[in-house]
Amino acid sequence: MSERYCILCVDDDVRCLEARAALLEEEGYSVTAVSCPMRALEFDVTKFHLAVLDFDMPALNGFQLVLRLRAAHASFPIVLLSGMSRDVPNNMRKVFSSCLDKGGPIPILLKTIRSLLTLSTDPLECRITDNDARPLYRRHGL
Repeated sequence: MSERYCILCVDDDVRCLEARAALLEEEGYSVTAVSCPMRALEFDVTKFHLAVLDFDMPALNGFQLVLRLRAAHASFPIVLLSGMSRDVPNNMRKVFSSCLDKGGPIPILLKTIRSLLTLSTDPLECRITDNDARPLYRRHGL
């Protein structure tokens, strides 16, 4: 298979996270999906080309996570995908490459990702170290 873009997805809603990861993988992306924002900080940020973050999560919200990712030298685009994106203050919104509403049309999310990745450099081989790529916990056999 040809080289693919690597996307980090972080959302504490496991069902949404799994659905988003499956959708992006169907589109040809390599996805690392984690349900704990603290866990997302354990990855080597140089492995990713883009991140999609929820806002309202335990331990760290999406704004706090984006700040920590940037402090770890993440230079890739970061998309906020949240049910409350319109309620996020403008001073917080501006640290994200794009802010989209959870539950919005899927083509808008895919178009946003494609356009942000087009602005990036060519994809490098994805070298995810622990092949996690799934949420850390499962509820009720999900």
